[in-house]
Order: sequence, then C-alpha cells, then structure tokens
Amino acid sequence: MATYPVAGERLTDLKKINYLFGHNACGKTTISRAVHDPSICAGYTVSWRDGRELATLVFNRDFAEASFGDQMQGIFTLGEDSTRAVAEIERLSGEIAGLDNDIVNLRRNLVGEDGTGGREAELAAARAALIEACWKSHLDHKDAFVHAFTGFRGKKSDFCTKLLAEAEGNTSELKTLDALTGEAATVFQDAAMPEIAIAPISFDRLAGLEASPILARSIVGRDDVIVAALIGRLGNSDWVKQGVKYLTKADGPCPFCQQPAPAGLLDGLNAFFDEQYEADLASIDLLAASYEQAVNAVVTRIDALIATPHRFVDAADLGQRSAVLKTAFELNIERITAKRKEPSGVVELDATAELTAAITALIAAANEATAQYNATIRNLASAKSALTAHIWRFVVEERRTDLDTYKATVGNLQRAIDGMRRSIADKTARRANLRSELSAIEETITSVRPTVDSINRILGQYGFSNFRLEVAGERGDMYRIVRLDGSEAAHSLSEGERSFITFLYFYHQLAGSTSSTGTAVEKVVVFDDPVSSLDADVLFVVSALIRGVVSDVRENIGNVRQVFVLTHNIYFHKEVSFDRERRGRARPFETFWIVRKRENVSSLTRYDYNPVKTSYELLWDEVRNPDRPNLTIQNTMRRIVENYLTVLGGLKQDEIVALFEGRDAQICASLFSWINDGSHSSHDDIYVAVDDNAVQGYLRVFREVFERTGHGARYRMMMRISEDEPEGGRVAVAHAGAVAAYPVASAGSAQRPEQPAAG
Repeated sequence: MATYPVAGERLTDLKKINYLFGHNACGKTTISRAVHDPSICAGYTVSWRDGRELATLVFNRDFAEASFGDQMQGIFTLGEDSTRAVAEIERLSGEIAGLDNDIVNLRRNLVGEDGTGGREAELAAARAALIEACWKSHLDHKDAFVHAFTGFRGKKSDFCTKLLAEAEGNTSELKTLDALTGEAATVFQDAAMPEIAIAPISFDRLAGLEASPILARSIVGRDDVIVAALIGRLGNSDWVKQGVKYLTKADGPCPFCQQPAPAGLLDGLNAFFDEQYEADLASIDLLAASYEQAVNAVVTRIDALIATPHRFVDAADLGQRSAVLKTAFELNIERITAKRKEPSGVVELDATAELTAAITALIAAANEATAQYNATIRNLASAKSALTAHIWRFVVEERRTDLDTYKATVGNLQRAIDGMRRSIADKTARRANLRSELSAIEETITSVRPTVDSINRILGQYGFSNFRLEVAGERGDMYRIVRLDGSEAAHSLSEGERSFITFLYFYHQLAGSTSSTGTAVEKVVVFDDPVSSLDADVLFVVSALIRGVVSDVRENIGNVRQVFVLTHNIYFHKEVSFDRERRGRARPFETFWIVRKRENVSSLTRYDYNPVKTSYELLWDEVRNPDRPNLTIQNTMRRIVENYLTVLGGLKQDEIVALFEGRDAQICASLFSWINDGSHSSHDDIYVAVDDNAVQGYLRVFREVFERTGHGARYRMMMRISEDEPEGGRVAVAHAGAVAAYPVASAGSAQRPEQPAAG
C-alpha cells in the first residue's frame, strides 16, 4: 500500500509500547490507518493476540479532520458522586475481565495465540496428513482409474473428502487391483465393440486314434504253412513280407542268393501273408492317415488363433502349450510310421488328452470373459457405476490404516474442540449479559460535563484563555468551541490551537467514550505525529500526557492495553521514550522501529535499542566517524561550536582565540576562518579537494578549543573518550546508541544533569 513494496512489510512481535520514528511522508500514517481499520484496504493485515480484537483509537490527521467541527461528540465519563454505582461497575468489570481471561485461555487452547495453533491446528494437521496419504492412492492409480476419479482429481482435499464419504457408506464387493484394472480397460472405453467368441477346437478324434488296438497287436502271417515255422523261428516276418515282392519280380531264381527258388515257395509265402494280414496292414495305413488329418486340423486352428490374437487369450501361454502339443503329435506320427514298417512290432502313442484339455480350458475361459465383456458393454452405464463403486471400495481398503488413525484422532480432538466452543459460547453469552448490566448502570451515571471541565482546565493552565469548550446539542451530548463571549470559535483558531484542542479531545477519549456506555472498554491507542504545528511549551505538555499513558500501560493501569507512538520530531521522540531505567537495550515491554523511504519505497527496521538521537548528537556522530566527508565536516564543526560554545556558552570567537598563544593562536583563528568559509560556501569535489592532513590538523585544534575553554569533559563525553585514555587515544563505546547526551539547557531537559543518560 502507498509507497510500501508489493511484497509488504511487517511489524511483528509487538509489545505493549511501540515507538516508530520516521521523517514526513515516509509511510507512518499508512501504518496508523492499518491499525485503525485493516478492512479499508486489501493490502492491510492485522493479527490479534489470541484472536481477541480490541477497540482501536488512532490519533492522526484522519481523526483530526473527522472530529473537528462546529460541534464535536461529547465524551462520556463516570461521575465522581456515584460511589455505589461505581463499585458495582468495578464488580461487573472484574467479572467481565475474568470471563475475558477464561475466553482467551480457551481460544489459546483452541486456535493458539496467533490463530494458527491449538487443537484446531492439530485437527488441521491430522486432516493434512490424511489428505497426503489419500492423494498417494490417486497418484498410484490415476492412469488406470482416471474415469472413476473424475470430479475429484483437481484438489487433494476433495479427493480426501470423497474417500471419507466412501469409507462410511461403500459396501461394494472388494476386488483385486488386477481385476479392477482389467474391467476399467473395458468399461471405461469411449466406444467399445463386442468381441467374437472363439469357436471350440475338437480334440475328440485324437483320443480314439491314439488308443487304437491295432498298435498294440503284433501282425504276422499264418502258422500252418511250410515256411511258418522257419519265419516264426527267425522272427523276420516283416523282412520276409518286404522280400516277397522281389521274389515275384525275379520269376524263378531267388533275388537274394540267385539260386533256383524251391518249388511252391512263392505260394507258401503268399499263403503265410493271408487276407487278415493284409487287412491289418490296411488298418495301420488308415490309422496313420486319420491321425495325421486330425492333427493337421487341430494345429491349423491353434496356429490361426495364435496368428490373430484374441482380447482374452494369452498368446504367449497358448503358443507355449501349442509347441508342447505339436511335439507330442510328431512323436506319435513317427511311432505309427514305425508300426507300418514293422507290423509285428508293438507301439504305444503318448496320450495328448491332458495337453488338449488345457487348451480347451484356455479357450473356454476366453469365451467366458468374452461373454462377460459383451454383456458389460451392452449396459455400460450401470457397469461404469458398479465399477466406480468397486474402485472406491478398493482405495478405501488400501488407505484403511490411515482412515482409522484419522478417525480415532479426530474423534478425540473434535470432542475437545466442541467442548471448548460450547464453553466459549456460554462465557461469551454470560459476558454479554454482564456487559448489558454494566451499560445500564453507565447510562445512569455517565456525563459529558467532566470532560469539558478537564479540557478547559488544561487550556487555562497553558495560556489558551481566549476560547473554551462548552456542552452543546439538543440532548446536551455534544461539544462546541466558543470565545469568552459565547460566540463560535471553531473556524477562527490558529493551526496550533486547533491541533492542541483536537489532541486533548482525543486524549480524554482514552478514559471515556463518545456514547453513554463503553467507558470501560479495553483499547489499543495510536499517536501519529501528535505534535505537528505545536510550539515548544505545548509540545512539552503533549509529551507529558502521552508519557503518562505509556506509564499506565506499562503498569496495567486503566483500559489502554497497547500504545503506538509515531513521529518525525526528534525532541518529541526523546521526551516520550525517555526511561531512566533503560540500560541501552530496549526493555521487554517496548519495541523501537525506524520507518524509511528510499527511492520512493518505504521499509521498516526494528532495533533492540532506541536508535533516535538529537540533531546535536548526530553532529558529534559525524565528527567521530573515521569515514567523515571532508567537505561537510567544516559545516559540522561550525554548528557544534556555535550551538555549544557561542550560543549556549556565551563565548565569542575572539575570546576563544585569546586563550591560545603563538602558533596555536594562529591555528585557532585559522580554524574559525576555515569553519565559517566551509559552512557558508558551496564546494564541488570536481574542482576542490580538501587535504586530509589539513582536516586532521584542524580536528586536533577543534579538540583544544574545548579543552582550553574548560569544556574538555564535554568533548571527551561526546567523542566517547574515557577519562584515563592517553592523549590522542579513542575508546569506542559498546553500542553507538547506548548514550544520549543532552546539550546544555536543552528545551524540556534543563532539569536533568549534564551527563550521559540511559537510552
């Protein structure tokens, strides 16, 4: 606000008494306005201890303009002749104060001293912890369950509130994360298409073929022919069967030994391999063809299913099972081929029923999932609603420990908070009743007359005898300013007179009220530059009155609980903040601030000591400063000599020079000439360079002037030099602002001894 930075400035950790010093237009009135009514601007924020807001009275130019006029509101105070009523007011005020104390303690437990702690802060912390825990579930599942979380994805608190509500009323079936993720992929699609079921694969033929009895029977010829005994003894019927065709082609001689074949051998062999034998061989051939056909049909279906993946079929699993099955098929086909070559041999095929059953189950599960999927997408609205409920139930259980912990913690805290709120409400109601009783009594004994008499008495004591206040208004509850002859005087007062009477009007409000009730209300008071346009005598009066208010606040006397004093007047600041018991550092009940404005930006700086000094002290600060500017040091020394030795000490230049002899007298006379020249002419560093050695020489003579005029103690005190320090030495004080020296016969301070004073 105003010239304060956008980031803002803070007056924090304030005490009962708060002093703020700053030059005109640096931003002091902005602060007084903020205290008076922070609601008038979004840039103001005021925090109250324990959240207990007190009435604020602010004396600034806004108050002066609003209050001063032809008529002013009367200030009601308690009469002095109502002993019983006053005693009753004191009793009621005591009860109200006790209730206020109870309410403050309850509020402190409820919300802390600054409104950000207490049980409510514990409750907020528990809620914050739960919010973060719940939000972790959102982060973990937001991609899969984005549609279920719609409406609660933007704010952590909203998501937590939803989860708390679901924990109370969601009775949906608890499903696994994998199941929910799969359903979500289906149900939450924007435009889902039905899936086609997988046609069953028949493996029935395989089982019968693999169990064919022909494979387990040894196939041989007849045993009642001549060669049967030999073939049986040799066990080579399969070899003989293959050789028959060669014997037939040889047409007489043996195809193997080229000897004439015995008569009737071919007929005997043909008789051995009769029709039954040939029928068995045909059965084996048929088995081989049928099995290979059945296998090819199955493999073709499985390969097609693998090549075109189905939504609900695990292609990798099916591929693995298919590879195992194909291996079994190949082995069985090899065994059937071997049987055909050696019909007399016995073979056994591997049963593939278990392998085919697994594939059948895989397809059946996929078809069941397909049916559910198709049923789901036919009724997406209800499916989405049901799935959303299942998802929230899952998240509730996922955060069950956090929710149960929060519920237990909140239960205890909420009971305590509700109890404190009820107690505050009861005590507040009781306080209101007591306040009503107090107001009723105040209305019977308060009057505006004592304030008129008090203000007129002060005006008379300090020489304001040409005007006074008198009671006015139809109901006798207003004031007006009149001349001694009774004529109106408000518009003819001087600026100083107007400022003084306005301050007195404000000052009397501290112990009273502009209504017939509220005289005992606790207040925070701000004095914003109350001494503008006042002469020295009146400034002293105002300083004394404010110092009395400060003293009462320190001792907890009266209804004022906190005071702010803002000023640009160094003398006024010194008078108001003077404290004999202060030892350098600020006391526990006070704060000191400097309000500065640099490059049109205001800032606030807090000090742990009183940083404000008189202009006379500031001159000596410049002389003490080793980095003093050579040009301005001339003017500084002139002002010190003129103020202390010439004006206050009554010494003339010639008299001072006469105290020196020889060369020292010449240096002293030159010093005065140099000082006067430097203080009354304008120099520019571009063209003039003052020699550092010359400055040091004149500074030495400057000290001698004080020593020879009998004011060496003053010089050493102002230069912070101890009495036992060697000539030319310097001893720095621990704190630059720890000593405040008053010039001889300074206004308002003549009664004080000329010695360093604390503060």
